[in-house]
Amino acid sequence: MALPLMAAQMLQSANGLVDALVAGRLGRDELAAGGIGAGMWFFSSLICIGLIAGLSPTLSKLIGERRRNAVGAGFRQGVWLGVFCGFASLFLGLALAFSVPYWKLADGLAPLVQQYLFAACWSMPAFAMVMVCRNVFEATGITRPVLVVQIVGVIVNVLGNLGLGLGWFGLPKLGLVGIGLSTTMVTFVMAFVLFWFLRRPRFSRYQLFAQFDYLDISTQKQMLSLSVPIFFALLFEAGLFSATAVQMGLLGSEESAAHNISISIAALTYMLPLGMSFAITARIGHVYGRGLASSVRLRVISGLVLVVLLAGTTAVILLAARHSLPALFTTDESVKSLAATLLIFAAIFQLSDGAQAVLFGMLRGLQDTRVPMLINAFSYWGVAFLLGYFAAHHWGMGATGLWMGLVIGLSVSSLLLSMRLRDRLRVFDNA
Repeated sequence: MALPLMAAQMLQSANGLVDALVAGRLGRDELAAGGIGAGMWFFSSLICIGLIAGLSPTLSKLIGERRRNAVGAGFRQGVWLGVFCGFASLFLGLALAFSVPYWKLADGLAPLVQQYLFAACWSMPAFAMVMVCRNVFEATGITRPVLVVQIVGVIVNVLGNLGLGLGWFGLPKLGLVGIGLSTTMVTFVMAFVLFWFLRRPRFSRYQLFAQFDYLDISTQKQMLSLSVPIFFALLFEAGLFSATAVQMGLLGSEESAAHNISISIAALTYMLPLGMSFAITARIGHVYGRGLASSVRLRVISGLVLVVLLAGTTAVILLAARHSLPALFTTDESVKSLAATLLIFAAIFQLSDGAQAVLFGMLRGLQDTRVPMLINAFSYWGVAFLLGYFAAHHWGMGATGLWMGLVIGLSVSSLLLSMRLRDRLRVFDNA
């Protein structure tokens, strides 16, 4: 169940890598601005990712309770939620784009960031529908369509970036505007294909499209009781990485470009445990709905063993390839050297970053989201941000100081989440 989701997450991150590779061919400033703009786009998209995330554990529990008829109604309410989230993300992205000139970025970066955002933000309504569909696939355990759609998305994104970004195939060379337009185009294609999959016969048992339902406030409240804490937990995490990207822009274009390269590579490896966490949420949700404590523990142990193996493997790969990987993005020697240094930190936090993603997924499957939200708030902003800020700007460590804060903050998060999971399992055993 997890492998298609893990592969799909890798391919989703690969879209960001494609954007960075094309931006790097445009120039150092374009590479730096593209990274900052992508961070702001992702920050805006968290409304969709976080507020819709309660749909998967809700549907998983219904399936575990053998209430298949209720799954379709939950999906239709998820669509309503997706509509509101999509337009809220769009307006937030546009607001961020208009605010960029006031961010005091390095010379020449602000107009480029705006160019990217004004083109990419229009993908948000379609992205919300993508998240609704993905939650259904995760909850039902039918995950291969997610992988197929991501493959289609990568192909369309590569063609769009080359055509609109670099001017291939006889199309106009639009630079970062073209890269942003490609993002919008890809997202609408993916949403259309995912809905097509959901209309296939294997999903007929859930009656997803059986009727039209009006907005139901009670169902929305139930889903939001789970998803609002998830949203804020993701907001704290993504906000930290967005704030780090902005601080890199304050340090200079060299630091920002190197950070964009390193964080893009680290994000690619992070997709493995993140994809696993989605599967674990659904698997734990199924047995949690049936009250099977021993089955929950089996899934917890299996998930932790797998994430340790994954983290060890990706850490070794990053260390071994830390000099060759940055060369794929740029020919600037100073940028490549700094990126290689930052990839050492990326290798170090593979275990803690992967562990916190999987632990959060386990707790989400147990319908526990509020305390993990508070843990993320403390770990990311009380530890990672403050430590990184002082290390970078007051202790003279620059870009490496910011990454040191990330390593320590993620480690604190994984430790506290493991303690919370232990307590929740004890309560479940005694229930």
